Amino acid sequence: MSDAATKNEPPAELPPPKKADKSKQFAFDHAVFQVKGAYFGFGKDGDTVCLHVPLGDIMAALPLDAVLVQFKIDKDSEDAKLLEVVQKSMKYVRRIEPGDSIPAEILDGTASWRVEPHHVARANARISVSILSWINGKPVEFGDAHQLESIANNPETKKKVQDGFELLAEKLGLGRANKNQVVDKIEQLAKESAYIEALRERFTDIQKVYTGFNILHNIYKRERGVQEEIGRIRILMKKPVDDISGILLQVDANTGEVFNVLKRLPEVISYIREKRDELHQRFMLWDDILPAWKSMPMERDGRIDKLVRTTYRFVARHFPQDSEWSLMR
Repeated sequence: MSDAATKNEPPAELPPPKKADKSKQFAFDHAVFQVKGAYFGFGKDGDTVCLHVPLGDIMAALPLDAVLVQFKIDKDSEDAKLLEVVQKSMKYVRRIEPGDSIPAEILDGTASWRVEPHHVARANARISVSILSWINGKPVEFGDAHQLESIANNPETKKKVQDGFELLAEKLGLGRANKNQVVDKIEQLAKESAYIEALRERFTDIQKVYTGFNILHNIYKRERGVQEEIGRIRILMKKPVDDISGILLQVDANTGEVFNVLKRLPEVISYIREKRDELHQRFMLWDDILPAWKSMPMERDGRIDKLVRTTYRFVARHFPQDSEWSLMR
């Protein structure tokens, strides 16, 4: 028998089919999760996690508790445990399909979304300025991100930062010759901080909309109904915008002193990840409304009325005031 013929013969034993890794994937067993088009997402109330299953021409939305009961899924089964993971995972993603990977935040604490190279560069710039401040013994003042990067990219700053690596190594008890260990720590810090920089950038989109309502309030001053609705939106937006701004300021305050940060780097990284996830969850809400405003000019426009009403419903639902009096302040 020729070698070619031998190669075409099936092996004596076929290897067992590969099974999905249930520790890393939403690999369900029950047939309901195998229905084409099924996915997990929020229900109409925006808060309840549901299994969405196509039934003819409609999509049925079943809360996870109802899924267990209706399809007789044992509460101690692997499927039931995976449903608990689905519940936790919806803090980080908007939609999960059976077979998807479990979000990295659940598995190892890293982020399930990506940052761009300029976010890493900006994080490194912020750390460089922090090192410069530590060397000088006083904060280096800067305004926006462009000024931050300009200071960090200055040749004199770069030289001082390189010298700072040795000084930090000595102060940390590593010895000047081991400055590479400091560089490694700073790379870890920059990698985690890049997500805060990406979120800081996303925050500018919310701020632009918030500022835009101040402009629209003046433009529509002769149309009382629209102006009053814009005024309510401004009031309802103020707290969430201030809250996000406060979190970012808190992060900067707790990560700005480079020597103290490097002394307790694992603790700081856990803190950064916690704030990263908190901010990311807050911004996920805004994904429903921001795209519409991104292409909308802040001027008199026939589409404004409808978008103002949509935005008012959005902020009233997610950021309600305690009382009617609060709206009138």
